[in-house]
Amino acid sequence: MYRVGICDDDKILCSLLEKQIQALSADIAVRFETEVWYSGESLERDLKKGLGLDILFLDIELLQKNGIETGAFIRDEMGDTDTHIVYISSKQGYAMELFKIQPLEFLIKPISAARLKEVLIRSMKRKKGAESCFEYRKGGQFIRIPVKEILYFMSMDKKVLIIKNAGQEEFYGKLKNVMEQLPAGFLMIHQSYVIHQEYVSEYSYESIKMMNGDLLSVSKPYRKEVRAKIKQYLQEKICHVL
Repeated sequence: MYRVGICDDDKILCSLLEKQIQALSADIAVRFETEVWYSGESLERDLKKGLGLDILFLDIELLQKNGIETGAFIRDEMGDTDTHIVYISSKQGYAMELFKIQPLEFLIKPISAARLKEVLIRSMKRKKGAESCFEYRKGGQFIRIPVKEILYFMSMDKKVLIIKNAGQEEFYGKLKNVMEQLPAGFLMIHQSYVIHQEYVSEYSYESIKMMNGDLLSVSKPYRKEVRAKIKQYLQEKICHVL
């Protein structure tokens, strides 16, 4: 079962989107459980009660608390980085405002069944990929950490520090060997840093700020490549509207 949320003050669009999602259930061979809200406030109330979603289709132009504010509530106040947020709008031009919220996609209304199917499949693939683990050896033990918990790796002397959403771990090793084990989405920005792009909140030519507030330097040999990859990341996650 895949838990899908829809939040839009247009009741006709919500009904249509819900029907499209259910129609795709047999095609994708996945059971979708959908829930609808007509305001950001009502959605937030249910999230506070412990409601969990795999993916949320969120309208930007909600009447009172808009979609950007609701997205910030999910990411910042709820501390939820797992729910895939797909922004829907009748307008373009929100890219930089949405960057910190890390949406999976930005869709322009009306939404075709083909685009909807593409986004749902991508969401499920990323969820599956997020279940992968990074494994390292410490002493005589092998320890596994879910990749989705890792913000970045830092090399210090002969040790590698794993900076996580909650706390950190360390082991003896080299970043070069760490990179060989990591899935797509990780990027070396310095001889001392490998970042998880999912958790980048701000970036410039010389530095990258992670979602926990840590500011990391981008060394000169990596700047051109890092800049290109971060730009591509931004385009794919926010600005790419077919």
